[in-house]
Amino acid sequence: MEIEVNTDWTVGNLIDLQRNSFLVVDHEYQRGLRWSLLQKRMFIDSILRGYSIPAFYLHKKQTSSVGIQNTHYYIVDGQQRINAIYSYCEGSFGLLDPSNKLEFRFPNFFSNNSCPWGGKRFSELPEDIKIQLRDQKVVVYEITTNNENEIRDLFIRLQGGTPLTPQDKRDSWPGNFTDFVIKVGGKSEVNKSLGYPLFLEVLKAGNESKRRQLAAQVYMLFWIVRNEHKFCDIKSANLDEFYHSQVNFEEDSSDAKRFKKICEVIEGAMIGSQRVMGHYIIHLFLFVDSLMDDYVKGWENDLASKLHEFDTRQKQAAEDVKNRRETENEIYYSEYGQLTRTSSDQANTIRRRHAFFSEVMLKLLSPTRLDDTSKFSKIQRQTVFFRDEGLCQWCWMNGKSYKVLWDESHIHNVIPYSEGGVNEVSNAALVHKDCHPRSYRDMKSFRDWWSYSSRNSRSQPQRKKFKRNFLPPDGTKCKLEYHGRLYTGEIFKRKLVLDSTCGYGEFKSFSRASLEVMGHSSNGWMDWQIQLPDEEDWLLADDWRNRD
Repeated sequence: MEIEVNTDWTVGNLIDLQRNSFLVVDHEYQRGLRWSLLQKRMFIDSILRGYSIPAFYLHKKQTSSVGIQNTHYYIVDGQQRINAIYSYCEGSFGLLDPSNKLEFRFPNFFSNNSCPWGGKRFSELPEDIKIQLRDQKVVVYEITTNNENEIRDLFIRLQGGTPLTPQDKRDSWPGNFTDFVIKVGGKSEVNKSLGYPLFLEVLKAGNESKRRQLAAQVYMLFWIVRNEHKFCDIKSANLDEFYHSQVNFEEDSSDAKRFKKICEVIEGAMIGSQRVMGHYIIHLFLFVDSLMDDYVKGWENDLASKLHEFDTRQKQAAEDVKNRRETENEIYYSEYGQLTRTSSDQANTIRRRHAFFSEVMLKLLSPTRLDDTSKFSKIQRQTVFFRDEGLCQWCWMNGKSYKVLWDESHIHNVIPYSEGGVNEVSNAALVHKDCHPRSYRDMKSFRDWWSYSSRNSRSQPQRKKFKRNFLPPDGTKCKLEYHGRLYTGEIFKRKLVLDSTCGYGEFKSFSRASLEVMGHSSNGWMDWQIQLPDEEDWLLADDWRNRD
């Protein structure tokens, strides 16, 4: 095998070869196109900013036809990049625009600089930018061999390195937030960045990259819940966007100081006890944030033991459900344990878990309020707000679905205090100020509805009866992540047909598919995410069947 390093190639050469079908993909060992539109747009943006492009590996083959000798190049490494370049120059998409913050959050040092290609397709670029793109130099390794096994061996070697994790990439992002996360989560290669004890001694975690990722996820949730009164997805793409938005992060800001204080409170309460999983760190953090200003100190002493009690109940519930035993703690599985296994990084799942976690832990701890003149404490109001999904319950009772702004939210005692009602989450409902039941007739009507709709182990109303017990329409894509593996399929002829790579066949319900994949009974509507035909967004199957 001969390898020639050629530094005279340009982006234009790759475009021309692709256009004339002289660049070839060997589908026998190549994985096919995988890059998302965002990845393609970011890559072209990087080229136009003058960033270096990784080298391309091409297998050079000479062929003869009717006395004419042709040279074809089979792509060994660089398929995704070549496709991004070619499809952009063919007009398939426009680039990101740093001035459009609704589309993508560039850091300020990008947003404030001139970007003549921002938002433009190739045909819309100024002529000098078109020339700049085509003339961009690239490094090409031209490989000549007649032994196909050598090419495949090279392909395996090129793909066999240890790729950077998404968090490793974030660690190189410019800005103070990057340094803050490294300091909190710890990075042994960086001096004075050993990490906070919460992530080193309390968290039950593996490598440093995962610790830093969790630290970033916790801060992102903390910041959004605190400032926007909602939950967010904590997936990789959401973290990336949050990093972009926090380039001007200041470690001496009130939010950052609050974050550090909460870490210290949990560390003091938990160090020395059994280590806990990442999902507990998330909920402990948000729970303590809502608790520590409104209650007399001392509850910290019981935090570890009460968390252990909560964990014991939810593990026992999971075991009972798995073995199909009746259990009084089933709700610990349906409202928490199960939600740590499926769709665990989605906003709605985290919200449901946290509402249940806060309600139960508040009862277990039974802390003493500093000021009991108001009906409900901050954490009680938050728990009710998130449990009721930010929806006015009076409106819901009347068949309407209207959101309540946090600053305008009111909490209604379902059973009035004068009639023996208590100021607890179980006796509280979220309402608009103007919807707050005040007359005896309205209060009785609401109490009767609430009692009727709450005939389960929780006091949360069951909103609406499920309208759909059938699968989504044909062509709907489906996915489920379980134990680190992604299972995918599609609805066809009213059945969920899993891809052949999953090897499980077809099923008439999501629950049967879940049983086959996970090995135990489960509510499949809560396991599977779906993408309906002609829609871009993925949603939980359970959310679809509750749609109007």
